[in-house]
Amino acid sequence: MVIKVLVRFLTVVLLAHSFVVFSVTVSPPLAQAQTALRVAYLIPGSNKEPFWLSAASFAQAAADDLGFILEVHYAFNDGRKLLEIGKDVANRPKDKPNYIIFHNYEGAAPYIMNEIERNNLYGFVVGTGLSENVRQTVKGPREKFKSWLGEIKVDNVGGGNMLAKLLFRAAFERGLTSASGRYTMALVNGSAGDSAAQDRQEGAILASKEYYRGEIISRSIADWSRIKARAIAARAFEKNPTTPMYWVANDLMALGILDTFERTRRIPGQDTLIGCFNWSPWALQAVANNQIEYVLGGHFIHAGAALVMLFDHSRGTDFRDKGLSQVARYGLVTKTNVKAVYQRMIKNDYSSIDFRKFSRVLNPNWQDYSFDALTYLSEVR
Repeated sequence: MVIKVLVRFLTVVLLAHSFVVFSVTVSPPLAQAQTALRVAYLIPGSNKEPFWLSAASFAQAAADDLGFILEVHYAFNDGRKLLEIGKDVANRPKDKPNYIIFHNYEGAAPYIMNEIERNNLYGFVVGTGLSENVRQTVKGPREKFKSWLGEIKVDNVGGGNMLAKLLFRAAFERGLTSASGRYTMALVNGSAGDSAAQDRQEGAILASKEYYRGEIISRSIADWSRIKARAIAARAFEKNPTTPMYWVANDLMALGILDTFERTRRIPGQDTLIGCFNWSPWALQAVANNQIEYVLGGHFIHAGAALVMLFDHSRGTDFRDKGLSQVARYGLVTKTNVKAVYQRMIKNDYSSIDFRKFSRVLNPNWQDYSFDALTYLSEVR
């Protein structure tokens, strides 16, 4: 019900009529550049979820290197709460952040932009991009909202498509079909109201149409929960016990599915293939143990990568020439590279990365910004 209310609330009609846009000049806060600038990072998830803990830790390491004061706020998977946090942070009477980094969770981004614009702050979006309908009204960075400096969008459709294709290809190569003789897949998604989740699902559906005898036989919502995924997998197994593939939207839900298969005769990695998103230590360990075939991830770095761009902006070097809307692709972990990635992520400590080398201000030889997790992780010692 909350999601439905929020979706009705975040409509294009309201977008077209409710935003009061204030004119601001998009210039770096050079007068403050000699003192530490404050950045607020608004995380839509929970401080109990490994992915968001990695995102916060990575952003903190970047902030420490670049001299930012970073504050992190969690919305606990509640779009309304994310919007409330954005309003509170932008409108507080003192210690306002110079920059706010935030996600477009459940369509909250344009409303947070409005608060940022009203308060003459700067905003940067990471993760899921705006929907096409909303973008028709809001346009791109520095158009309707001059203080919306830029965005790093994840190619969620491409990621969902890639994971499904990898699973279909592996099933085809190993001859893993269901009792019907088709290459069937169960799809376990995270949220009905999250556009990132829906885009990934769209990509998987497109992949199923490209494969001969490929078919998605079930689509379920487990709310990013291991417990709910366990129950969903139990029901799916009871209905279709020979389904050879499970496409899963995050690591915790994949672990819930593995829990279920411990009580069946199915053997993940042999007669059942599982692919998921998010490079958590236990998902990577499951890859090493031949329980999960593929894990797509690395998108936890994007707030940290945005901080590098904002550092340059604050020092008078705008990133406009490199593009205001960057599209980042998921990194892939398989058995071939899991050991290296696992060793660099297990401690969730990114303080050994020298983020200054990725800055065009501090490293004039560096020509382009990086949004590739493996590039950054190669610096972890």
